[in-house]
Amino acid sequence: MRVAVIGGAGRVGLPLAAVLADAGHNVGVIDSDVDRVRLIRDGQSPFLEPGLESLITIGLATSRLSLHTNLSSTAGSDVVFVVVGTDLNERNEPQNESVFAVASELLHHVSVTTTVVLRSTVMPGTTASVAQLLRGRVAEVAFCPERIAEGRALEELRGMPQLVGTETGVNSPLLTELFGSLGVESVPMTWKEAELGKLILNSWRYSQFAIANEFRRLCESHEVSFRNVRQAILHQYPRGQGLMGPGFAGGPCLKKDTLQLLAGATVGSELFESVLDSHRQMIPEVVDQVLQNMKSPTSIVVQLGLTFKPGSDDLRSSVAVELASELVKKCKNFVVVDPYVSHHNEFSMASLQDALAKADVVVIGTRHPEFVGAKLMVPCVDIGGVRLLNESGRVE
Repeated sequence: MRVAVIGGAGRVGLPLAAVLADAGHNVGVIDSDVDRVRLIRDGQSPFLEPGLESLITIGLATSRLSLHTNLSSTAGSDVVFVVVGTDLNERNEPQNESVFAVASELLHHVSVTTTVVLRSTVMPGTTASVAQLLRGRVAEVAFCPERIAEGRALEELRGMPQLVGTETGVNSPLLTELFGSLGVESVPMTWKEAELGKLILNSWRYSQFAIANEFRRLCESHEVSFRNVRQAILHQYPRGQGLMGPGFAGGPCLKKDTLQLLAGATVGSELFESVLDSHRQMIPEVVDQVLQNMKSPTSIVVQLGLTFKPGSDDLRSSVAVELASELVKKCKNFVVVDPYVSHHNEFSMASLQDALAKADVVVIGTRHPEFVGAKLMVPCVDIGGVRLLNESGRVE
C-alpha cells in the first residue's frame, strides 16, 4: 500500500511511518522542517526513540521510506495521514487551523481513491468539517488518534488497538487492512466518538495528576508526607493501584487535550476548570519554596531536569521549562542540569557534578534516571517522586 505521512518527521509521524515501511508499505515522509528531513535522509532520528534509527536505516535501504518537503508528493497515495501540530495559541486556546490548512492544500493533490486520516488531536467536530471540505474529492476521511507513549512508540504501534473513527461508525476495510499489517486490531467508532475518546482519556489522566497533587497539599497541611501515606495505603491493596504520585504533569497532550475537550463542549465543567487551576498553582508553589530556601539573593539555585518526562529529550509543553523560566527571573545565579538537553537559549547549562558542587539550593524539575543516587548536601525542593534521604544525602 502507498502511504503518505504529513508531519512525518515529528515524534508521532516518524515512528508511524517507520513501522508502516517495516511492514512492507511504501511510505512517504512529508515535512516542512528541512533540517529534520535531512537528518532522516542520513539515517538519523531527530529525537530519542529506542529502535527508530534502525527502522529508518532499513526503510531507506529498501526504498520503502522516502523523504519529501512538498505536499505534491501525496499524489497517488492510497492513505494520507495528517499528523501536524495543534498547539495552543498565545492566549492558551486550542487551535486546529493547521489541520484545515493542510486539508485545503490536499485538495490539489489527492484523488477519489485516497483515504485521508487525521491523526492530529482535534476538537470534536473537526473531522466532520474536514470531510465536508474534501467531500467528493477523496474516498474517505477518518480520524485515528495517536495514543503512543514516548520511549515505547514502536512497541505500542505494533501492539495497541487503533481507534478508527468514520462517518458511519463502521470500520474502514482499507484501514483495517493497513493497521492489521502491524498486527493490531481496529476499533470502529464514529468521528466524534473517536475525537472525544482521545480527549477524555488524556483529560482523565490530567485529572489524576491534579488529584495526587491536591492530596500532597492536604497532607503537607498536616505536616505529613503524602509519599509515605501513599506507599502504605497501596501496600498489597489492589483497589488503590490507580492512585498516582504527585509531580508535574506536562507534555504536548494532557493540558491541551483537556482544553480541547472543554472548548468543544456546549456545557461548562467546574470539575475540569478546577483541574486546570490545580495545575496552574504548581509553578508559583515551587518557586516560593525555592526562594524560602535561599540564604541570600546570590544563592546558587540548580534545577535538575528540563524535559517534560524522565529519560526523554522532549521539551514540548514541559512544566519544568516553565518552572525554569520563572526561576531564572528571580534567582541571580540559576543553573540547569539535563543530560538529554545539550543547550538552551534561555538558561545556563552545566554538568551534574559541576552544578551540585556549587549548589546552595536544588529543585527537581524532571526525575531523570541519571539523577537517582546523586549526593546532595543542600536543601532540595521536590514535589514529586524523588526524595532526599537526610541520613545519606542521596536522591531516591
